[in-house]
Amino acid sequence: MSLSTLYAFLGHDLLGNVIAACLVAGTGYLAKKIRTKARNRNS
Repeated sequence: MSLSTLYAFLGHDLLGNVIAACLVAGTGYLAKKIRTKARNRNS
C-alpha cells in the first residue's frame, strides 16, 4: 500500500484522523524533547 493510498484511506476515516492527529502531536512533542536535551548538553 502506497503512502498516498494510505493517506486517502485515513482521510475518510474518523479514527484515522484521530490517529493522524496523535501522530503529528507526538512527533512534535518528541522533536521538542530532543531539541531541549541537545541544548542542555551543549550548554
